[in-house]
Amino acid sequence: MFTEEFRKSLDEYISLNYVESAERAADYVLDAEVTKDAGKTFSKKESFTLDQLMEEVGESFHDMLFLKIDMSGMTDVEVYKRANIDRKLFSKIRSNPAYHPRKQTVLALAIALKLSIDDTIDLLARAEYALSPGNKGDLIVKYFIERGVYDIMSINFALDEYGQQILE
Repeated sequence: MFTEEFRKSLDEYISLNYVESAERAADYVLDAEVTKDAGKTFSKKESFTLDQLMEEVGESFHDMLFLKIDMSGMTDVEVYKRANIDRKLFSKIRSNPAYHPRKQTVLALAIALKLSIDDTIDLLARAEYALSPGNKGDLIVKYFIERGVYDIMSINFALDEYGQQILE
């Protein structure tokens, strides 16, 4: 399904970004030096009271997901079909604000909504997940998003080719 050039590009991306040991992980610099939440930026060096931090809590995963859906102009049906998730699961997410979907489901929804990498990272964080440099599946998904490729079947094919869990 993929050209040799595409496979080479993906292999190179994984090899440059994959962190497989604690030693390399220490060298990996996340944008976590600064935390963005509710439009505010906080440096790690600043000190805040618990009350101040609680006032800065942003939208929940549920709220942000449905805000993104509304902003996309897509219907719920279009989103869950593009995400390749079933109607019952989507209904559970829609009707239960406390429902905690799997990471693969959140990624599938981000792909369906054609979110940028920053918006994908934000949506994952609101669901208490992150893209890990030590997870080849995460790097594959990130590779596609950074290149503006939002075809879930292509992404799942690449994930399967590299022995990673597919998005569902």
